[in-house]
Amino acid sequence: MFELITTVGKKSDAQQISTQLIKRKLAACVSYWPIFSIYQWKGKMHIEKEWRIEIKTSKRAAKKAEHCLRSLHNYELLVVSKCEINVDKNAERWIEKCAK
Repeated sequence: MFELITTVGKKSDAQQISTQLIKRKLAACVSYWPIFSIYQWKGKMHIEKEWRIEIKTSKRAAKKAEHCLRSLHNYELLVVSKCEINVDKNAERWIEKCAK
């Protein structure tokens, strides 16, 4: 299983990205929830409410899922963390079946 992680600024953006990834069969599951981020941007410190998105996808669909995510995202600089994660065989089969 691969997991892609990023953030967006609004709940509606998280919902849209999540929905599109599932509809396009690029993810088995997408979770999102509110967080607070502290970061530097263009020489200034920012403290912002964001929405963290975790995308569970297959190895086969990971690049397509990331491409879809990037096409729908509106940040000037998008950071996507990518992790290969070992899960049990039942979960792996489910993810492979859903994320093509």
